[in-house]
Amino acid sequence: MAFLRDIAETYGRPANVITRKLAQDVREDQLLGYLLIASLVSFVARLPALLQTEIGAVDPSRPALVGAAFVASMLFGPLFFYALAAISHRIALFFGGKGGWQGARLALFWPLMALQPLVVAVLYLNSQIGPSGLQTGLTTALALFFFWTWIKSLIAAERS
Repeated sequence: MAFLRDIAETYGRPANVITRKLAQDVREDQLLGYLLIASLVSFVARLPALLQTEIGAVDPSRPALVGAAFVASMLFGPLFFYALAAISHRIALFFGGKGGWQGARLALFWPLMALQPLVVAVLYLNSQIGPSGLQTGLTTALALFFFWTWIKSLIAAERS
């Protein structure tokens, strides 16, 4: 239950969660687990949109599209986020950050995983409302909330 409590607390006080997790000495396999969970949930949430076809239509390229999305989500996505965590740590060091590489990874990977319930909800709502300003607004609000959570987490990680 502490895991779910940490996810819920991340929505309001991400710095507290990151500070607590850093004090618990999070291992690298846990960080990779957070990232892979986020990648897998994100892929599964996008799957209905990838498989959506008109009734009676047969699209022979659909399996290739799903396979490419899976490889992108589970292989290239994590590589991108490892690089992004390294870049963010370098930038933080330039501005006087005192944290480590592992803290920078935690500050990025934990919010990615913790916000997946919101990602699923936004993707579901977007699929129901179709292309519109509301869809753009929901996606933008989610992106801004993620960046706020990530920056707060990174600041907490770099202060330790």
